[in-house]
Amino acid sequence: MTIANPITGAETSEARHLARGRARVRKPPIPLRPLHRMWRRTIDEVEMVRVELPVRQLPAGLEGLVACQISDFHVDRDEDLHRLEQAVAAINRQRPDLVFLTGDYFSGPVTMRRYIGEFRRALAQLAPAAGVFAIAGNHDHWSSFGMISQALTGAGARVLSNESAPVNLGGERIVIVGIDDLWARRAEPSRAFREVRAEDCTIVLAHNPDTALYARHLMPGVMLSGHTHGGVVRIPFYGSVIKSILRIGEQFYAGLNRYGDFYIYTNRGLGTFWLRIRINCRPEISRFRLTRLAAEQAAEEVIEQYPPRRRRRGARA
Repeated sequence: MTIANPITGAETSEARHLARGRARVRKPPIPLRPLHRMWRRTIDEVEMVRVELPVRQLPAGLEGLVACQISDFHVDRDEDLHRLEQAVAAINRQRPDLVFLTGDYFSGPVTMRRYIGEFRRALAQLAPAAGVFAIAGNHDHWSSFGMISQALTGAGARVLSNESAPVNLGGERIVIVGIDDLWARRAEPSRAFREVRAEDCTIVLAHNPDTALYARHLMPGVMLSGHTHGGVVRIPFYGSVIKSILRIGEQFYAGLNRYGDFYIYTNRGLGTFWLRIRINCRPEISRFRLTRLAAEQAAEEVIEQYPPRRRRRGARA
């Protein structure tokens, strides 16, 4: 059994490795196979979520810019690598201007060492017009972000660790700001913004949505996050059964949400961790079309009540 590369159509060594891995998987008993197929669909069928993304101070010339985000890959098994390869192919079909990778590429050092080569080769297939930008998640620091950063750079991504990168598109300037991970005690929002000008439009990458608690005074244009896996199990009219991940509020577990005078988008992630399960919470590729958030609209919709501020591990403003 062989598998063709989803982009080029050519067989690759990674594809052969995946095929061999799947061939070794024992099939469940016949009575359980329908349930098994249903379970596999919930963790393998990646949804392309199309979002009109409001960005404060977005230059008029960048209205309609296309960007994609993937997050929380957790490449710990052959199936996770295959899911990533399929996501890369789907992103390329969107022909985005920018691609954002928002952390948790592996769950730990053992799987990182096993898959880091194939991980780099998969991401090297990304082909946006203006670049790929990446940040760390908590699991990346618990593995070895030095090795992961080298792989990301080798794949053509710009890795941002409490720093920013200006991008010029069609004569307009936008700044990508990458804030390091909050739970790993590496987040330094003020350092990340130190070269950002007051008039700049920013897209802020921060793995944990709670980072907004420490960055809101820096006037983000928009923030893109992951970390939550969408809440993993979502019950209609109730939401996620997991209630303790975020201080900022459980509504920020997934999707587009207003926080003060800017928006946060939380991607549901590609992979799984610990519990290999998703219910009403499919893995996600976010496909953004950038739109302008007018200053007067931002001022009208400011949230007046923020969560109470208390000391939290991992944050240095």
